Amino acid sequence: MQAIEKVRLSDEQMAILAAGKSVAIPASWEEFEDFLTETDYRAEYHNGQIFVMGLVTIIHEILVVRLGYLLSGYYLGKPFYAAGSNAGIRKDDRKGNYNGDLVVIKGNPIYQEQSRSIITNPYLIIEVLSESTSDYDLGDKRRKYEKMDTVQEIVFIDPFDHEVIVCRRTERVNVWIETVYALADEPINIDGFQVQLKEIFANLPEA
Repeated sequence: MQAIEKVRLSDEQMAILAAGKSVAIPASWEEFEDFLTETDYRAEYHNGQIFVMGLVTIIHEILVVRLGYLLSGYYLGKPFYAAGSNAGIRKDDRKGNYNGDLVVIKGNPIYQEQSRSIITNPYLIIEVLSESTSDYDLGDKRRKYEKMDTVQEIVFIDPFDHEVIVCRRTERVNVWIETVYALADEPINIDGFQVQLKEIFANLPEA
């Protein structure tokens, strides 16, 4: 059996990640799984590449915690579970592995094989955009999420323009409704939960 070549981050790549940017490394699925067990960085697998995320900003993390708090309260007592970015999302077995900033699971988690951290049945996914990953999140990654049958809503939080984009699945195959919320007093609807835009972006530290 041929040994799996280990993927290592170079000093240059480490410096890029420390600056909050991302790194893409061509790799096989086996190399990705091996890399995943050894890295301290958040890493995804997409189209034959390991996508390694750089360090996020404090504002990014504040928004993730805030949304997690709001949604955890909304789903309390209901058969839904809100989890953080360490919960992996597996698509089509070996074709993709992703991490949303927040993921909501409806009912019991369905795990990927023997894993207890990677699920295959996300219901709602929230991504807080960052400068290094916004194009990826709004483009390729969004398309992968839309192809997951269990996903009903995808929410993008834009901390730069203070906007929220809610993408909701319709009953028509491959048809989604996208709503952009940009007015401070406008109520945002996330899976029936309503909150004003200004509450999401209230009292943030300076960038």
